[in-house]
Formats: sequence, structure tokens, C-alpha cells
Amino acid sequence: MTILRPLSFLLPESAGTKIALIILNRPLDPSLTTKLWKKSVLTAATDGAVNQIGHCFSDKKEEFLPNLISGDFDSADPETLEFYKSRNVEIVPTPDQDETDFTKCLRLVCNRVNSAQVSSIVALGGFGGRLDHSLSNISSLYTARELSSVPVMLVSRSSVACLLGKGQHTLLCDTGLEGDWCGLIPIGCPADHVTTTGLKYNLTDQRMAFGELISTSNSIVDAQVTVDTDQPLLWTVGYKTGH
Repeated sequence: MTILRPLSFLLPESAGTKIALIILNRPLDPSLTTKLWKKSVLTAATDGAVNQIGHCFSDKKEEFLPNLISGDFDSADPETLEFYKSRNVEIVPTPDQDETDFTKCLRLVCNRVNSAQVSSIVALGGFGGRLDHSLSNISSLYTARELSSVPVMLVSRSSVACLLGKGQHTLLCDTGLEGDWCGLIPIGCPADHVTTTGLKYNLTDQRMAFGELISTSNSIVDAQVTVDTDQPLLWTVGYKTGH
């Protein structure tokens, strides 16, 4: 049985939840980024994400120095990268083209943190923009399961997603930040036996597959949602902004 509180990383800093933060190459919301940065025990940026940090915090660059920057550096602005080098930020070249910058950065982060230090690894900028990038980020969630027991959350300005492995899961949806929609998606392969509780539209030992049944535009009705599945499923939920 896995117990997960998917939106705990969005709670106020006073709640004591610590995260590892990965900044991806997408435009950043200053408020959300600042909130997550303050909760982070380790902050990493992937390649062109250094440009996004520079744009977002142009007048506060000294306050927002990541712990490490990784990538093949085909997107990072050379002057921006040099600025971080001059501030002794760890720069890790990862030229391997068989994996995305996100996956390579995940490997570095997972080697540096564990479940005793952080409750989750949060990848900011996981959705939006190019569809192939969003899908590759979801694919990286499968790799992450082999690297660490720490759950990885893909985050955009209004939604969160994480991968639930085979077995039984209890999702604590009691933060008060949960939005009015959620979804359960068999994105890796079909799942033949899925049972849920706590949702408006529950499943009872049902099959889920693309071209058949998938659970979108669902909603949470209980503070505790359970999912029992024979294959990995993507859990996604909206969250309330402005907190």
C-alpha cells in the first residue's frame, strides 16, 4: 500500500514539507516559483531553464541561484550560464542524446536526495508548449520509479501529475488546494483491473485503455481516494491558484 499526498508540496512553507525542485525550460510564474523555491532543499535547472530563471527574476538573480544546472547546453544563453558559473553554481554537462535533459537531471537529483530529506521531487514546467515535450516528461516518470522511491510531480500553472505504480494506493486529497477536476490515465499500457473509491465516477475491477475507457473530467468527492491497479496509471489533478 502506497500512501501519497499529491498536493502537499503546495502547502505553505510553515507546513514543513520539503522538496527537491527541478526547473524545466518553460515560462515561469514568479509567485509559484518563489513558493516552491523556498521549500526546496535542492534546486536544479535543465539547460534552457536558466534563461527562464533569468527572465523571471531579472532583478533578483542573486537570490535565485540553483544548486546545479545540467544539460547539453544547446539552449542555455552563454552569458546567463557564465553568470551562474561565476557564482559557483555546479554545472554538469550531460551530452547523452539518448535521454532528455529532464531525465538526465532527474538522475542527478535522485543521487543527491532521498525520502528522508524530501517528500517529493517537483518538476516545474512539466506541461504546456510542445506536446512531444509533455509526453517525454511523462515518460520520464517511468524512469524515475527505477531511480528513487521519492515521488516525482509534474507541475504546470494549474495541474499536477504523478505516476501510480502497480498495486494499491491511498491518495490523501485533504490540503484544501484540490481543484474541481481529476483524471486517471492508462498512458503506458492498458490496465485490465482498476478499482477506485473516493471519486465521482469510480471504477470496479474495470479495464482502462486508449480507445476504450479512460477516466478524464472526473472529480474528487472524498478526502481519501484509493486506487488499486494492475498496471501503472497517471494521476492528474487541478489545483487552486492564488494561495
